[in-house]
Amino acid sequence: MSVTESLRADAAALLADGRAKMILGFRRRGEACIPAFFTAAEQLDQLDYDADSKVNLAAYLRKAEVRECFPFGLVARPAVMRSLLVLAAENQITNDDVRILGVDGDTYHGVLDLNAAGELLRAKYGGLGFDEDDLRRVAEIEAMTPEQRAAFWREQLAKCTRCYACRAACPACYCERCIVERNTPQWISTAARDHGNYAWNVIRAFHLAGRCTACGACEAACPQGIPLMLLNAEVGTTVEAEVGAKVGYDPQAEPVIGTWNENDKEDYIL
Repeated sequence: MSVTESLRADAAALLADGRAKMILGFRRRGEACIPAFFTAAEQLDQLDYDADSKVNLAAYLRKAEVRECFPFGLVARPAVMRSLLVLAAENQITNDDVRILGVDGDTYHGVLDLNAAGELLRAKYGGLGFDEDDLRRVAEIEAMTPEQRAAFWREQLAKCTRCYACRAACPACYCERCIVERNTPQWISTAARDHGNYAWNVIRAFHLAGRCTACGACEAACPQGIPLMLLNAEVGTTVEAEVGAKVGYDPQAEPVIGTWNENDKEDYIL
């Protein structure tokens, strides 16, 4: 069977035996595949899959109406599986909440729980990381003078219209009230201007430290074409180098943010 046929068959089985109340996947609209919700077997002839889609369906898990449908099935490529494991490690979902329909290009991995997804990722996808082109560009930016780096990011972040599409696309942005929505006190200006834009994008990247799975959904969602994955790659590779964290491989892992270890490096302290 094709990947799509296998997805439909397993999704129908999940709904039929009650392992899932809803399937979160994709359906075809024109030339594109868009996110779609399926709650009945007769709807599944519309379930489809696009191997090139950057949409991370795990981002929908923060919505109350979706959480009311636990347990559910979710179509997930490896980077999305890693996002689910990050959410599990941060106690946002449990092993009983989700059944993963694992896909990767033309390969279908079947129905997995979080533990099985972790085993699959460690066995077959242990080398997942940031795009090589992004890492090359990060190295080029690091080689710039401070003034050149500042000019580069001022130019890029000046494009930001503060639409927060990046936040909406990211499963790790699940705060009920984001810092940009707080005005007592107001830490970050809400105006789409230099200082506020810089603060928003840098703080968001820092909040993803040790949590970004390089799915690319934020950059794909940005209507202004800002290279957000360069920020994520800079922070993510630094975290991995400094604390040895390879995120999204263990649903029981202790999150990098909020976890202290007596062996943590302290050479940044003057």
